[in-house]
Amino acid sequence: MNVIEANNVSYQYGRVVALRHVDLAVPEGALYALLGPNGSGKTTLLQILMGSRRAANGRAAILGANVAHMSARDRARIGYVAEGQALPEWMRLSQLEEYLAPLYETWDRSLALELRDRFALDPARKIRTLSRGERMKAALLCALAPRPEVLIMDEPFTGMDALVKDDLVRGLLASSGAEGCTILLCSHDIGELELLADWIGFLDRGTIRLSAPMDRVREEFTRVEVALPADSAATIADGLPAEWMMVESAGRRLSFVLRAESRTAAETMVRARLGAAGQIEFRDATLREIFVALGSEREAQRPTEGVAA
Repeated sequence: MNVIEANNVSYQYGRVVALRHVDLAVPEGALYALLGPNGSGKTTLLQILMGSRRAANGRAAILGANVAHMSARDRARIGYVAEGQALPEWMRLSQLEEYLAPLYETWDRSLALELRDRFALDPARKIRTLSRGERMKAALLCALAPRPEVLIMDEPFTGMDALVKDDLVRGLLASSGAEGCTILLCSHDIGELELLADWIGFLDRGTIRLSAPMDRVREEFTRVEVALPADSAATIADGLPAEWMMVESAGRRLSFVLRAESRTAAETMVRARLGAAGQIEFRDATLREIFVALGSEREAQRPTEGVAA
């Protein structure tokens, strides 16, 4: 069952194209990481899913409800955390919790207390006195305490130090993943996403170019390292197929990222092309290498029209 869906969704800021016929499906219980370069349309898509923007065409739904016509009860089943999210600065954290609790039938006071302790948040402090990381922890507490069925997060780790991010990740996994919550997470912290996500999507120029389980992505993308005879790497690199991405050559070393149906298919393709040219090593490409490789294709195929953030 797909809990979050976008079908043929498009959006423009004037003449600038943000999303073009986007199809997205997030399965129930998944922690889905949405990647993409700056200006690829990630935030716009999340805003459409949250109902704060209306798509020019297409349909978006969460938990089966059209996001353009959600009731208050529908929205109460969804949590949302975004970079720079506005919180009432004059309130103390305890006051904010007391204000929100009656709005959610499922608000769990014991979970809120547990998260407050986990995040080392002082309930007596006013929101305006909290640091950037503490504010994000407070926002996550408020999003998780109602035990949402869906949690959408837009750049929650931006500008945080490693310890704060670790706290957030642990809280997210312990309090959401354990409850079977479906999570759609957009972030530039690829290292964190590689540890968290079990599904990956890549949004490029307003179009979904990749959407698959993490295991399948690891199977499809292979990092290839070749040790060649002296001074021949550059010559061979010039003749490689265009679909072999992120090609680098230095001295006798040649490396690239290859997308194929499987590791076996990748090895067969490479050996057929390079033969016995040198020693060849294969390994799973990291998520960062996949991101850079797909991004390099994006630069090589830059469109003439504008693209929004």
